[in-house]
Amino acid sequence: MRVPYSHTLASACVLLAACSAPTQVDSGDLATVRAQLRDARPGTTVIIPDGTYVDEELSFVAEGTAEAPITLQAETAGAVFLEGESNLRMSGAHLVVRGLVFRNGHTPTGEVIAFRTARDANCDDCRVTECVIDNFNKAERQESDLWVAMYGKRNRFDHNHLSGKRNRGVTMAVRMDTEASRENEHRIDHNYFGPRPILGSNGGESLRIGTSHYSMFRSGTLVEHNYFDRCSGEVEVISSKSDGNTFRRNTFYECQGTLTMRHGNETLVEDNFFFGNGRANTGGIRIINKDQTVRNNYLEGLTGTRFRGALTVMNGVPNSPANRYVQVVNGQAEHNTFIDCDNVQLAAGSDAERSATPKDSRIADNLFYHSARDSVFTVYDDISGITFAGNVVSPNVRIPQEEGFTRERLDFVRKDGVLFSAKAAEAGYGRTGGTDRATPDNTGV
Repeated sequence: MRVPYSHTLASACVLLAACSAPTQVDSGDLATVRAQLRDARPGTTVIIPDGTYVDEELSFVAEGTAEAPITLQAETAGAVFLEGESNLRMSGAHLVVRGLVFRNGHTPTGEVIAFRTARDANCDDCRVTECVIDNFNKAERQESDLWVAMYGKRNRFDHNHLSGKRNRGVTMAVRMDTEASRENEHRIDHNYFGPRPILGSNGGESLRIGTSHYSMFRSGTLVEHNYFDRCSGEVEVISSKSDGNTFRRNTFYECQGTLTMRHGNETLVEDNFFFGNGRANTGGIRIINKDQTVRNNYLEGLTGTRFRGALTVMNGVPNSPANRYVQVVNGQAEHNTFIDCDNVQLAAGSDAERSATPKDSRIADNLFYHSARDSVFTVYDDISGITFAGNVVSPNVRIPQEEGFTRERLDFVRKDGVLFSAKAAEAGYGRTGGTDRATPDNTGV
């Protein structure tokens, strides 16, 4: 159904101009769009006319090639609106979707954008770019759905705008419920994840990669250069629940939660920026499981405690089942900078069940500097399994042990939005390198 289109766009829906593939098919309405998609050959671009479409379930099934993908795009970027009970499902290979806006409604299924049309029909080497999902929520707050579900392999989700999810369910998820969606090597980059209010229960993550049931499998998803703006649905802003994921150069702005390595091993968290600005419950990075690496991150003004600490190293459950807490083994936290962060939590969650303390782990060459607070470190259990070396703290901060810590008074200047100490940089402790990071201006549409 097509209804008149308004030329007045919200600023969030002003998208980048799109480029056409070699063959362009101009369609008069969505019935024609569907027919053109059924006949599309590699190199074809099918155009959705500008307008507002209500209660439309789009299915994009086609086979492009790496050299000649098949593209479905808005006639004018940001001028095609899908409202009411609408969604998009796609499967095949080398497909591109560009420039759609979902608003004023909700998905009639469990997903707004899905990289598959059936359990055995995934997308491989496909891309969704320059799209918007804005306050596209089910009426009942506890009724669950996903806004974006990635299946298949080697897909990319980039330069999109997701904002205002209020009902239960992860904003975006990488799903691994079939073998064809494991070892997927997806890329999620340059997206704007807008404000998400507190849900008050589990199921409020902004991004989840895997689930506890499939956490022993490798995903290999790269999450880079995304901006998470006040994403506060629950304690986990990002929940990594699979092996081999990388998170780098993302920015977390006033998020009341953490980047959590909840399940799965061999995660790399590097060159990310966390700005709490003193807001309550703002969190940083939480380490669980084996062979996790946290390095070269910048964290400032975070106030969260316990599972929302600026750095939280958890206790585990002995012989833990997949859905509980695997002991931290070979966890590495190196060359990170923590400035005015209130809480570093060591062996957190210690209780009768979570009694397996961190093992064979290392916290080294970090800078912990607080202009006022002295009680930054909290130790909940035995931390003899953590080696401390080369860490520097401000003179007022009480340290968990003498070995591995040095007190120094430092002067800072704000440079490119972060606090910089020439003395620390010269000595080589804390974060090193430049300040390339995600911002609202270089992410989203």
